[in-house]
Formats: sequence, structure tokens, C-alpha cells
Amino acid sequence: MRTTVFRLLLGLALAAVLVAALVVARSRDAQPDPLLPVGTTGMIVLDLSASAGLQPEFGELLRRIAAANEPTGVVVFSDHAYELVPPGTPGKDLAPMIRFFSAKSVENPWESFQTGTNLAIGIETAREVLERDRIERGTILLASDLEFFSDDGPRLTAALTELRSEGTELRILPLGAREEQKRFFEAIVGSDVFIELDEATALAAGRSDSPLRLAEENMPWLFIGLALALALLLAANERACGRLRLPAPERASA
Repeated sequence: MRTTVFRLLLGLALAAVLVAALVVARSRDAQPDPLLPVGTTGMIVLDLSASAGLQPEFGELLRRIAAANEPTGVVVFSDHAYELVPPGTPGKDLAPMIRFFSAKSVENPWESFQTGTNLAIGIETAREVLERDRIERGTILLASDLEFFSDDGPRLTAALTELRSEGTELRILPLGAREEQKRFFEAIVGSDVFIELDEATALAAGRSDSPLRLAEENMPWLFIGLALALALLLAANERACGRLRLPAPERASA
């Protein structure tokens, strides 16, 4: 009786560990949470002005978009703007751009483009591109330090107000923005438009303290532990449920 109960409990433990291992494995393969609202086509608006520069956060942003493979376009701006990638482009196609925003990058294809700042023209260009391609559900994600000249305030206010009236969603990734600048945007579009890149994304972009720390962060310790537990339970099961030893047949008497 005791052996039967032990085998039953062992079988239940094996099943539980196997299910847990499968759940952990599936969770590691899941796509990251999207930065853009589900079901929308995004337009990433990157501030390449002299005040913002080629910040590593731009690379982290593109990495997240590429990992989630969200349909996206890209507009870059300084004192003027242009469309770099058309809307609806699979997010994974943005991956080659990430290297330009690495802290180790020495290549800057926009060096001659980086002058003054005109936030309004960046937002206006993104909106015009969405309209041109007849994107019904669009989201503009502005990555900027939010600096602008006071003379541009009325035009920027008009651009933001028009976005709200049209129903185009706005997300803002503030890169070292001053509180004064953030309050300007909050007064027009609210405080819920601001987003932050999580620490895991920063580590994925190569800004961890050391290769060892990055390896520790990415190592699936829980999965490894469950796999070891499964192996031990299988060994115990083999021992408990070994082959039945039958007595040797008696030799026929002569």
C-alpha cells in the first residue's frame, strides 16, 4: 500500500514540475509588452536636434519596437523633418538602425542634419504621413528632450491640439526633459502620454555594469531548477518503479 501511495505522489510531482517547466519556457518566449496601443500603426518621431543628439535611449526604443515587431514608421527632425521609414513597416526591419544609437557607435549619418529644434514640424510631418497613407488608427511616439524656442510655442500648441481633435494617440518618451517642458505638454495632452523604457530594456541595449551581470540577468535559473527537479524525480521514479524481478524457473528434475 505504501509503495502505491508513493508512486502516486511521485507521478503527481512529475506532472506538476513538467507543467511548471512548460509555463516558464513559454513565458520566456513571449513578446515584450508593446510600446504602442495594440491594433494601431505607429510613427516614431526622433528628435535629432543638436540639444538631443543621438541618445542611447533611441536605440533602446527601436530595440523594443523591433522585438515586438510592431508596424511602425519613422520620422526624424531637427529644424526640419523628413520621413525615414514609411508607416506599416514591420518593426523587425528597424533593427539595422539600432547601431547608430549605440554608445560605442562612431558613425553618425545625420551629423549635417543636427541643428536647431522644431518640435511642431516633427509632429506635423508624422501626422501628414499617417493621413497620406490613410492610416485610420495611428499613434505618434515622440522621443525628445522637449526643448523648443518660445516663438514655436503657438505652432506646437496647435499641432498637439489638432492631434487630440483628430483622435490620433500620442506617446512621449522624455529624454532628460526639464519639468517645465513636461508641464507644457501635460497642460495640452495630459500626463498619461509619457512613457519610460524599463530597466530590462536598458540592459538589453548593452548598458549593464558587466558581461557577467548581463549573463546573470538573462540566465533562466528557474527553468534550470525545474529541469533538475524533473531529472531527480524521473530518477526516483525509475528506482521506485523498476522492473519486477521474477524468480528463475526451476530446472526439471532428471
